[in-house]
Amino acid sequence: MVAWPVRRALLSAARRLDLKVRDVLFHAGDPGEGCYLLRSGVVKASVIARDGQERLLAVLGPGSLIGELSLIDGQPRSATISALKACRLLYLPAGAFFRLADADPLVYREALQILARRLREANDLVVAQGSVPVAGRVARAFATLGQGLGVERPGGQVLIANKITQSDIAGMAGVARENASRAINELLRDGILGREGRFYLIARPQALTDLAEI
Repeated sequence: MVAWPVRRALLSAARRLDLKVRDVLFHAGDPGEGCYLLRSGVVKASVIARDGQERLLAVLGPGSLIGELSLIDGQPRSATISALKACRLLYLPAGAFFRLADADPLVYREALQILARRLREANDLVVAQGSVPVAGRVARAFATLGQGLGVERPGGQVLIANKITQSDIAGMAGVARENASRAINELLRDGILGREGRFYLIARPQALTDLAEI
């Protein structure tokens, strides 16, 4: 989440951009010519694996800063960003970003905090891959999806009202699809997950959170 003083600075220099569901903001490999502030909606970050299948990396919600890594290091985009829900964003070209940051060091500080948070999340994932069972890693993926896409139901249950595949979960959890499938079936048998039509339901959120803890 971007701090308000930085958001205010972005608002003063950025231009608005709207996305419809399934619209692509940018593709992996595109030049990183600016960054985006997601004001409303939900996007996903994904890559195409060697087998040609899409791998879901993350789900980002309102308040997220998108594309800041390529903006800072000048390298191509590392993932494809596309809309899971209708989105409103603000686009800030690189030149405008650096002019703002040079005038107000708080912008740089906020960018560093965001990068540090992403690094910690990556470290947590590495730790999880080495110490957390597959079921726990799959639970972490569902918990993340619940935060970004979930619709809370009476009694605290959370419906993930988007089509999520086992390959998506496997990619987020860093496990083989077959292992993800077995873990999902275990969560369904234990009543931690459920199904509502073609969507997953987090039936016991606290149990999922407990399982996901490192």
